[in-house]
Order: sequence, then C-alpha cells, then structure tokens
Amino acid sequence: MKLSDLGYPPEFIESVGGNFDLYPHQQEALSKLKDHRNLIVTVPTAAGKTLIAYAAIFDMIRTGKKCLYIVPLKALAFEKYEEMKALRKLGVRLTIATGDYDASASFIRNYDIVVCTSEKADSMIRHDPSMLFDVGLIVADEAHLIGDPSRGPRLEMVLTTARVANPDTMILALSATISNPEDICEWLDSNIVASDFRPVKLKRGVLYGNMTIFEDESSKESSGDVVLETIASTVNDGGQCLLFVSSRKKAEELASKIALFLQDRLEGKGPSLSLEDDPYGDKINSCLAGRTCFHHAGLSNPVRSGIESFFKNRDLLVLVATPTLAAGVNLPARCVIIRDITRYQNGRSEYLPAREIFQMLGRAGRPKYDTEGYAYLYAASSNSFRKAMDYFSMEIEPTMSGSGSPDQIRFNTLALVAMGMGNSADEIGNFYRNTLFAFQNPISNAESIISASIRFLSENGLISDRGGRLIATEFGKATADLYLNPESAIILMDYLKGKHSEELALFNLARCPDMITINANNDDYAMAEYFLDKVGTTDYDDSDYSAAKTAMLLKEWISETPMRSICEQFRVGPGDVQSVANSADWLSYSLARLANSFKPEIRKELDNLNFRIKEGVREEIIPLTLMPGIGRVRARRLYSAGLTSLEMISTAEEAAISKIYGFSSKLSRDVIASAKSILAKTGSGSI
Repeated sequence: MKLSDLGYPPEFIESVGGNFDLYPHQQEALSKLKDHRNLIVTVPTAAGKTLIAYAAIFDMIRTGKKCLYIVPLKALAFEKYEEMKALRKLGVRLTIATGDYDASASFIRNYDIVVCTSEKADSMIRHDPSMLFDVGLIVADEAHLIGDPSRGPRLEMVLTTARVANPDTMILALSATISNPEDICEWLDSNIVASDFRPVKLKRGVLYGNMTIFEDESSKESSGDVVLETIASTVNDGGQCLLFVSSRKKAEELASKIALFLQDRLEGKGPSLSLEDDPYGDKINSCLAGRTCFHHAGLSNPVRSGIESFFKNRDLLVLVATPTLAAGVNLPARCVIIRDITRYQNGRSEYLPAREIFQMLGRAGRPKYDTEGYAYLYAASSNSFRKAMDYFSMEIEPTMSGSGSPDQIRFNTLALVAMGMGNSADEIGNFYRNTLFAFQNPISNAESIISASIRFLSENGLISDRGGRLIATEFGKATADLYLNPESAIILMDYLKGKHSEELALFNLARCPDMITINANNDDYAMAEYFLDKVGTTDYDDSDYSAAKTAMLLKEWISETPMRSICEQFRVGPGDVQSVANSADWLSYSLARLANSFKPEIRKELDNLNFRIKEGVREEIIPLTLMPGIGRVRARRLYSAGLTSLEMISTAEEAAISKIYGFSSKLSRDVIASAKSILAKTGSGSI
C-alpha cells in the first residue's frame, strides 16, 4: 500500500519524499489516526515514525487547528525544525520556540506548527492555558523520556494539562523504547501501534577477547584487537562506526588510538576545524586527520555541530561519544559499538540500564544506505561477557513517572495556582489524579506532599489564601512566569533584600537549584573559601564550595578571560563554560525581572550583568556586541583598535576596520552597516 492509496494529495506525498510503499505499522497507524483518538506508536529507531507524525499534522492543519511538536532537547528541536521545513511547500506556517521561558504564547496563533522542547511547551501553557484551545494535536517525540527524572515531569505536565484543559486535543506519542506501552496507553486513553519491525536488519553480538560472538552464539575470530579490527572491516567496506564510552577521558583516548590506527590505512586527508582559543583544538584536529573524532558535553556547541556535520557528510568515519549523544541528534551508523557497558555512579561501578543499551544499539544501520546494521557490546571479562549476552534477552525497564517527588509537586502546585487551575488543595489533587504518576501510584502518595507544598509556598510568600481560595502573589506569579524552581526564586528574592555586589550576585545565582554548577573537590576548597570570605559568607556547607567555584568561573567569563585559560583554571571544557553561562543567563534575567518589582534601583545594574553573562564581556564593550556576528573576541579587538563606540564604527572607513585581525572586507562593511542601523533605531543616541 502507498500513501496515495490512503487518499493523501500529491503535494503532501511530494513533501514527505514520494509515493513509497508503506510499512505495515505505518499503514496501521495512519488508519488509526482517522479515529481521532490519542495514539501511541512504539517501533524501532528509523522505522518511519516521522511519516506518521507528518500525516497527523497534515490532517489536523486541514481542520484549522494548531500542532505542537515536542522533543526533549534543543538540539533535537533545531534538527526537527530543519526537517519539517519541507512542509512549507504546502503553505504550512512553521516556527521553532526554544527561547525565553517568560515569552508570551500568543505568537502560536500566527503558526500552524510550533516545534519546541517540553520545558518551552510547559512554560507557554503556564503563561496562557487558553492557547490549548487552538491546539488540535500534540506530538510527543521520544515519549519514553516521560520516565526521565529530569525531563519527564515537564512532558507529563504538558500532556496532563492538555487533557484537563482541552480533552479534544489529540496526543500522538512516538517512541522506540517503551516496555510498558499499555500503561501509557491506558493513561492517555489511546490507541496503540507496536512493532519490532526494522527496515534495516540488525545483527547483534559481543566483542570479547579476540572473538565476535553473535546473538545466535555463532562466532568469528579476529587476528588482532577485536574492536580495531571490527572498525577497520566496517570502514574498508564503506561504512561508519559509532562507539559509546562512559567518560570524556575515555572518548578522547580511544578516538586518538583509533585515529592513529586508521591514519595509515585510509586514503585522502581528513577534515579540520579552525579552533582558536579552544583547549581541545590540537587533540581534535589530530584525531580528524585519521577521519576519527570524539564527542562529549565538554566541547563547545559550534565544535560539536562541526563534528556532527563531518559525520553526516561522511568526512568522518568513526565517532567516539559519551552516551549523551544517544539522546541527542540523529547520527546513525552502519556499526555501533558500546565500549563500556558499566558506569561509575552511586559510589560504585554499575551496569547500564537496558533502555540505554537498546537506545544506543538502535542507531546501527542507516535506512536507504545499509541492508544490515551491526550492533556490538564489548566485554572485558567473563562476568561482563555473560551480562552482555543477557542484555539481548532482557526487557527494557518500565517507563515510570517521576512527577511525584516533593520538588516536582511544589513546582507544579505553584503553576496550577498561578494558572487558575488549582485554587484549592482539592482542585490540585483532582488535577494530579489525571497524571501518569497517579495512574501508577495511589494518589494518597501525593496528597500529603501537595499539602506540604501549599504550606511551603504560603510561608514563603508565593501564594496566599483569600477566603479559602489559593491565589498566586505578585512574587508567585513572576516565579511561575519565569519558570523558576520556587527555591531558586526564594534565594533570588532573599538576595534582593540585602546588599548588592557583582560577586555576591553571581554566588547567589550559583546557589539556585536551577543552576548548572561545576563540582568542587579538595583542590578547590582553599580558593572557594577565599571567595566565600570575600563575599561575606561565613556559614557555608559543601554545596557552597561548588557554588563559589561556579561563581568564580562566571566572574572570569564576564571579565573576558580567554576560554582556554578558564578551562585550564577550572578543569572544565568550553561546553561546560557555555552550559554554566546559559544557565546563569536565565537566572540573572530572572533576578533583574524580580528587581524591577521589588528593588528597582538596581534593575539597570542587573540588566547589564545579565547581558555580560550572555555575551561574556566587560561592561564597556556591551554596545559593540549588539552588532550581529560580533561576539566577545571581535568586540574587544574593535575596542582595542580605538573603535570604542557604535558612533565611531558607523563613521569608520572599511579599510581601517579590515586591518583588524579577523575582519574581512565583507565583515567590515557589515559592521559599519550594523552600527548605522542600530543608531538609527535608537535615535542616534549613545549606547
């Protein structure tokens, strides 16, 4: 059966790649979409779930309703947004929303499809629950992550709110790895399509000693290192390899080893990246020479994107990554090897959950390119060999709600009160009865936590009881709008009640539960104690050491200390610095927003601090970074060359700017034009 047999018009068929034959589970899903009921589709990776989503979106848009396409990560949102641009040929209005959590949701009325993360969808609904009346379809991609302790509760809140506020909203949940889909199906009152069909056959085995032992217990022997020989065999046959290891250090070491191994065996020169001021620069380019590289969260976003592009374009043949990649962008390969099936956590080495194993192995085999994919586990001992073989017959762990913790219930209780959907303990309890948590647990497990949350929020001035009706205070409404953990908001509010200084502000940002911090160890304690004494903090605990170290890193960042120096001083990667800065960006923005209402005399200083955290600059070059394409490094070069204001840049000669290192003639022209444009918009006043 083809798409045209189901009545889809030629313009839709063209936008999804042609009138191809449908897989049986696609036929079943497309048929069940006609029932206008919620639907769960659980099939392996690369088995055509996207087509099902596009068909559901197309059908819904034709009814005049909006669609939300929800993914777990920003990187996936951008990837999905690029893929879905093909639907614009149908006149579909598409946008992506991953930015500020306090932005109005009114923009959704101008679009047919909004691609966003769970957090962004949740924050939009908090601002305006009525937006759900315009939404006919919510696509929840990677729906198994509803069981993830950090991301899951946000998706669960979105789906529950949609079902309570507008039961007519259709939910399409897509996943490759749900072992208990019946639970989710019953919770959502949905149809289900489940299949283990893979368009590319998967051959699984264990690499042990010098042997490859396949799932069916057949085997083959290698003449040398079994991992390297497996890689060489794949690469020589025109394939690519993806290896997963447990740590950054292992990723770097193994990538270097493989690059050296391949360098003399491959024809042609590998790609390279321009990595000025990047501590990983030499190591990355050394690996790339052997058509190999490593990938982990310590790399900056541009570097990670560059490496991913190399792999997608086949300029890179082997990629060694930490498991964070498995939940991120779509990078399939003919061969996947999980080099480490254990991870150090909870003070000991533990075997990985089956879900993570299958999520990684599922990337083996590229549709349209491979007829077979190869997925291997590496075993270093007889015990790990037995465990590796056991994985192939294991059930994936059930997807369980994580929204019943005190922290999550407190966060959601404030949201419900602020939205007007929970003006009493009974109303909040009734809402929770619609959650996956309540489906999987007695609601009594949540009732006492709900009562404790109401007390906590009341005692800290976030909500008040007006004649038996719970109302969000100005502080509480701002906290909900800013999508802050109430504990973070309380820390920021307490700060506003005391003295203000740049370093003390950074320290309090770093103390917030919402903040991504850098762990401190014994080597950091003396430096952290000096900082804590300097800002006047005398009663501190272990968590304050990490907060102090993080605040010191931010201080270096906004002082324009070179990235390489920051990384060396704090023993982190550029990606860690970016994560800290991104986290502090939102919290410092929130602090400035709260100051506008509760301490307006320092609002301007906090606005400047927020901008400096966002850009990593000193105060004097803030105006220069307003120009597109001018970051901290180029802005400082302009300033050091005597072009210290937008007025001076707007009247400068192109030749004068192009003499500055890093400024081409085109960039020089663009900079002059940008300066003129900004000044025109601001009435030519000084900025």
